[in-house]
Amino acid sequence: MPAAEPTPSDEVLLARYLDTEVDRADREAAFHALVDRYHRRVFAVCLPVLGSVSDAEDATQETFLKLARNAASFRGDAKLSTWLYRVARNVCTDHVRHDARRPSTPVAEVGDLDAAPVEPDASPGTDAAVSVRWALEQLDPVSRRLLVLVAVEGLSYADAAAASDLATGTVKSRVSRARARLAQLLHDATATDERTSHP
Repeated sequence: MPAAEPTPSDEVLLARYLDTEVDRADREAAFHALVDRYHRRVFAVCLPVLGSVSDAEDATQETFLKLARNAASFRGDAKLSTWLYRVARNVCTDHVRHDARRPSTPVAEVGDLDAAPVEPDASPGTDAAVSVRWALEQLDPVSRRLLVLVAVEGLSYADAAAASDLATGTVKSRVSRARARLAQLLHDATATDERTSHP
């Protein structure tokens, strides 16, 4: 059985994409390999900032569009992942500034929303998911975003630091404190539920 080929590094893929001597299909395949490798992580950087899945997806696409257009300007001073996270952060900042200048239009009146029927969700794990979501919302926004990047999306402390423009040591301490706080909130919530259900 032949040995599997080693996964090409970011630098190899980027060089292949930029090499005009390489067949166009191979260049496109190299670029798509980079997108596949980093799409989820870039999306994870954008979502906590923009708060909307569709906006985060738009920002993610824009980030990779900037990579396609500006790949030749990447000098390799930092890792490609770090460069991508910075681009993503800048894209999100531009989106936030644009939205701040745009007048908001109400989508629906509160009365319309109140009239909509709400069916209880009886799927397994729903209570736990709601508890975790509630506990996450009790954290400050920076700690919540860092915890999601590291614990949920699997970014390294260094990558989360690059995505947030913070020192790696700061990220480690914020994530550690956020984990401890989250555990305490979930413990307290469980204890309260038990006391309520067993008077």
